[in-house]
Formats: sequence, C-alpha cells, structure tokens
Amino acid sequence: PVGSDPLSKGSFYPPTVLGDVPESATIAQEEIFGPIMCIFKVKGNSDDEAVRMANNCDFALSSCAFSGNFSRAKKLANRLNAGMSSVNDLEGTTYMNQSLPFGGCKKSGFDRFAGPEGLRGLCMIRSVCEDRFPAIKNSIPPPLQYPSKGSGPTFAQGLMLMFYSPSLAMKAQGLIKLLSAVMASPAKVEDEAIKEK
Repeated sequence: PVGSDPLSKGSFYPPTVLGDVPESATIAQEEIFGPIMCIFKVKGNSDDEAVRMANNCDFALSSCAFSGNFSRAKKLANRLNAGMSSVNDLEGTTYMNQSLPFGGCKKSGFDRFAGPEGLRGLCMIRSVCEDRFPAIKNSIPPPLQYPSKGSGPTFAQGLMLMFYSPSLAMKAQGLIKLLSAVMASPAKVEDEAIKEK
C-alpha cells in the first residue's frame, strides 16, 4: 500500500511471496511472524532433499506438507523436525485445535501449552521413592559404609556387573565379587591392596 491508502500507515506489512530464496538467506534461517512465503528450488524434485532443506533451520515451531498424493504428503510431514505438522492443510490447523499440544523444538522452544501436555506444565511433578515391602529397610551395605574397610570398590564392581552385564556368566562374576567383598575381613583387604601396589 502506498500514497493515501490507510494501510500504508502504521505497521501493516503486505502479503509477500519471495521466489528462488537461497537456503542460506537470513529469511530462511529465522522465524518470520509475518505474511511472507519463501519459495525454494529443490534439486531433482527429491523428497529427501526437500526434507533436508526444511529441517536445515534452527527454528521448528510448525510445519506442513502438501502433495496430490496423500500418502506422500503424510510421509513428508512425519519427517519434518517441528513441534507440529499438518498434512495437506495449513499449519494453523494444529494450533486452532485446542485439544492438541502447541509448541516447537530446537530454538522455537520445547515446552507445550494446550492439551493434556499443556496442563501438566502447570503441575508440580515430584518423584517419590519408597520401600515396596516396609519390613525390608534400605541401608548402606557394610562394604560401602564409612569408615572404609577397603572392600567398597570390589563390592561396587560386583554390583554393576550383576545388574548391568549382558551375559549370565558376567552376572555370575559380579555375584562372586559381591560375596567376596561382603565376606572379606579388613586385614585381608589391606593385604590385597598392598599386593596390588
């Protein structure tokens, strides 16, 4: 709008289409909250290249994929790294639906509002651990208690082997280490430590 047109005054920005925009252009790498559409050329009309170009940006609030083939559009939308995606529709359909969570990823943020996920953001979520069987009480195992008797490292190694080893043989080795650490006397542990030095 120019001249006497009322829209030429103030902060009005007319709808604009930019063609042949380079992928490295500032307007292609920043969020534009305005009526601007950038058109990019995709080499070889390749879906993979189109997805790569769309994901090559630090901002990822919303996205949409259009195609005459619904299945193709859906596959494209599923591959876009954005908080929201629409298939053959404007990306606004995602946030106009108030039962869906609204939010992005990357530099567009990670939190959500609206939907159950948005309500959870207003809650204080706490983690609480307790004994499943009240008669069995947790305590620090004697080999790990202070003052150290010297068998703590062996006990810890056995514990890790027993719980996290992929094979039964290594789990058995861990159990043996655990038992040896529990049954080791302080004098024996000190002798072994001297030998290792």
